[in-house]
Amino acid sequence: MQQNNAFDNEKLNSLVKGFFHKIHADDLLQNLFKDHDQERIQHHPQTFLSHGFGENQYSQTEIADAHNQLSISDEHFESMVNHFITTLDENGYSEEERNKVREVLRGYKNDVTGKA
Repeated sequence: MQQNNAFDNEKLNSLVKGFFHKIHADDLLQNLFKDHDQERIQHHPQTFLSHGFGENQYSQTEIADAHNQLSISDEHFESMVNHFITTLDENGYSEEERNKVREVLRGYKNDVTGKA
């Protein structure tokens, strides 16, 4: 089975670095991540990407449970998605790929923000 180009190690490393650089530079978002183990959350961009390309799916309950102790607003959520999509663009993902990932991530919005 051929590996999906979206999961190329070099691309993933660049994606993770770029995404977290944006998150930590964003006044709105940096406080959401400052008290979390940075090594532990480094897999999040790959998880977002795998969901976007249909490689993996978490249930709505799993997503809600993973975020229920966080105070993530609609504004936080949209900012994170926008940073992720911008990072995909900077790493050579096509508009079609970016739109697909954006659609999948937005499908989790209510679960992540606690409005499920």
